[in-house]
Amino acid sequence: MTTKRCAVYTRKSTEDGLEQEFNSLDAQREACEAFILSQKHEGWSLIPSRYDDGGFSGGSMERPGLKALLADVDAGLVDVIVVYKVDRLTRSLADFAKIVERLDAKGASFVSVTQAFNTTTSMGRLTLNVLLSFAQFEREVTGERIRDKIAASKRKGLWMGGPVPLGYQVVERKLVPVPEEAERVRTIMRRYLEAQSVPALLAQLRAEGVLTKVQVLTSTGHRGGIPFARGSLYHLLKNPIYRGKIVHKGKVYDGEHEAIVDEQLWDQVQHRLRENAPARKRPANAPQRALLQGLMFDPEGRPMLPTYGSNGTKRYTYYVTRKDLARKGDARPTRFRRGQVESHVASQLIALLNDEHALRRLSGATEGEALQTLFECRATIRVRMRDNQ
Repeated sequence: MTTKRCAVYTRKSTEDGLEQEFNSLDAQREACEAFILSQKHEGWSLIPSRYDDGGFSGGSMERPGLKALLADVDAGLVDVIVVYKVDRLTRSLADFAKIVERLDAKGASFVSVTQAFNTTTSMGRLTLNVLLSFAQFEREVTGERIRDKIAASKRKGLWMGGPVPLGYQVVERKLVPVPEEAERVRTIMRRYLEAQSVPALLAQLRAEGVLTKVQVLTSTGHRGGIPFARGSLYHLLKNPIYRGKIVHKGKVYDGEHEAIVDEQLWDQVQHRLRENAPARKRPANAPQRALLQGLMFDPEGRPMLPTYGSNGTKRYTYYVTRKDLARKGDARPTRFRRGQVESHVASQLIALLNDEHALRRLSGATEGEALQTLFECRATIRVRMRDNQ
């Protein structure tokens, strides 16, 4: 009789109750061990190694217990994976397919003790695929419900968690002002109006040892209680929670909590922030126009692409040879200053557009739809050329 080495895998999505002497993972393992014992006549044998994941979601493969189990499968140390339910192994159909592929590569199989599924048969695999499709669907629907609930709650002005802002504490899941901290927030905002810039105020707060709010965390102690940084100070000055507002996806709603900054002070601070904001020379993320993109080639016939460099204060633009097309023995990549090349090309084109006889010679005709269209568009073309110089 061939011995089948069986590994039990257990998982629980949260850490709740894992501190108990007999927890959910133990209950799953006990059921799996009993099933393996019932298959002793088939040569099934439990291996002593434990593969447990407490507090890990079934929607991810990044689980230490699962990784160790699959590594032992790859090493040929496991013949059968035994779980209490299919969704203990994974809730993702795509991940399940990957796991089955690894099992097949080593001739291993998978069994769910409460659902009587076995991947050694084609019908078993079909049934498992259907079941996992529903498990994945349920997980996605649950996620949508949670997101919808958060959105609806924020529209009603409810605070839905996250770092507690300086000036507040959480009482029964609601933001409640802390008088001493609230006064510190108002003082910081008034001092910003006096200092007239964030860097100046930041230097003052650091010199005086003013600290951020201490955030108490359930599992890793605490964070915060450190000197303000530029980002944290900007966040405080712009945080609409202080005006009694809740923001969700760019929309502002009246909050259920009490405002700790009056409208006049808030408006003055926001006005000063807008005035101090540096003017953008061009829109954020606007594509950089390159007049000759796709038209430039180096002396070796290799395409050239627009790129840029910077010394911290000034931006320099170039056309350079594509490095990914370079082969061993090729000449060194060529680089041209973009402004010089484009200015030269633009000036030549503008001169050509002003020479009607030259255009007719190039077109090879005295009349023609293309030539007539070019004549009609000359003014527009000249403007665009000048814009790119």
